[in-house]
Amino acid sequence: MKTNRPSRFRNSEAGVALLVAIFILLLISAVAISLIIASGTESSLAANYRSSTSAYYASQSGMEEARGRLMPKSPNAYDAAFIGPGGSLALGAARYVVNPGPGEPATLALLDPPYYPDNEYKSEFPGAPVPATRLTRPSVLVAGLPGPLYKWVRINAITEDSIKVKVNGGAAGALDTLNPLYYNGSNLLPPTNTDGAQALQLTSLAVLPDGSQKMLRYIVAPLAPINVKAAIHARGSAVVGSAVDVTGFKDLTCAGRPDAFAIMTQGAAGTSGSGNLTGGPPPGNPAGAVEGPFPYNLTRLINAVSPQALPIDSTGTGVTGAGSPVLYSGPHATLGVLPTTRVYGDVDPDVNKLKSMSNDGIPANYYSPSNLVLGTSASGAPVTGNGALIVKGNLTIDITNGFEYFGLIIVTGDVTMIANPIPEASAHIHGTIILGGDFKAPISNLSGSIFIHQNACLVPNLNATVPYAVLSFRELTQ
Repeated sequence: MKTNRPSRFRNSEAGVALLVAIFILLLISAVAISLIIASGTESSLAANYRSSTSAYYASQSGMEEARGRLMPKSPNAYDAAFIGPGGSLALGAARYVVNPGPGEPATLALLDPPYYPDNEYKSEFPGAPVPATRLTRPSVLVAGLPGPLYKWVRINAITEDSIKVKVNGGAAGALDTLNPLYYNGSNLLPPTNTDGAQALQLTSLAVLPDGSQKMLRYIVAPLAPINVKAAIHARGSAVVGSAVDVTGFKDLTCAGRPDAFAIMTQGAAGTSGSGNLTGGPPPGNPAGAVEGPFPYNLTRLINAVSPQALPIDSTGTGVTGAGSPVLYSGPHATLGVLPTTRVYGDVDPDVNKLKSMSNDGIPANYYSPSNLVLGTSASGAPVTGNGALIVKGNLTIDITNGFEYFGLIIVTGDVTMIANPIPEASAHIHGTIILGGDFKAPISNLSGSIFIHQNACLVPNLNATVPYAVLSFRELTQ
């Protein structure tokens, strides 16, 4: 009889399925745990990114508020006691915009322990742990709406050493620590060169409720600053007849501004003719005219100003355009409302300075995209203006019936003045003329006179419309 014996091989497979099942279960558990950990990590990263981004934009919003309020025409502009004329600050002075949260002080105490001390300042100015003078202004918030969560913004002047940069054209050697930097529309200027507007630094600290912090920094300056150095500043040359009087001596009504030259040309100033030219910075220039570089970037200046200016043929100006290409003309144009008090005979006998006007009137900015002719040799009312006149082309002024203008005239081409030799024909221009071509006023046989008188105080009427450009931006480590 044959007996079947159990297979040893079959016995060796017993329990394999259980082991495989356990292994697969462990693998699935490991994958699940990994997914849970990854999900938590992603959530943490997303939360951190969200907090960091929120703090970043909160800090940037503080700098943008401060930048906007630097413009004099802002409805919330800083007053002269906070930011000096032309947006100027002395080294060592700091101005803060404070934005405290509930229960936090709305004073300088916000900048000190246990709140949010400004520890960054001493890294920029090692010799001064804190600014020599500090003033604050509150942030401007819309009633009923939550504002950005920045705590403060600091506004201060900069030097080469504070920004750790040797600016364009600066002398070799150590970084300058004594002179604030200026901006001419293209570059930061070397120390002691003030042919532009002062560059300022904005530093903002934001702190969120979860403790996230961000500190950002701008360096800003007016996009197209204008530093008046002459009553007439031409890229070309100048021809001035004996009926023309040009002076760089400032008006007596213009306090705090320096004297300037009568005429500064990049071309030949020796062709000035026999006009009466006086002025010049101390110690004075007997001729009143000088040759010098043309510092203005007219394209940048016009691009910055023209969006805020009205077209030259706007209703009410008395200027119309005709022809192809268009020639704009206004025999009796009105380009802004003149000051009500205009005095042309009150002269200081010692310094030959003229009191010209009161500070009232209504300035207006006008822009001509092509050649412009103002005035006419026929009888009529005089051309008048107050503010800024920008001409992209040539400007011709016929002063036969009189011409009165207060402010700034910018012309990309030539400026030509003409007149019929009739009694009492006269013109008065108070401000400055900047042109990219030649100035031509070869008028000698005139019973009246043409007076072009430097008044740098009228230029801020234009500068007030020019935005502050961001020259650099960076995030600061804390």
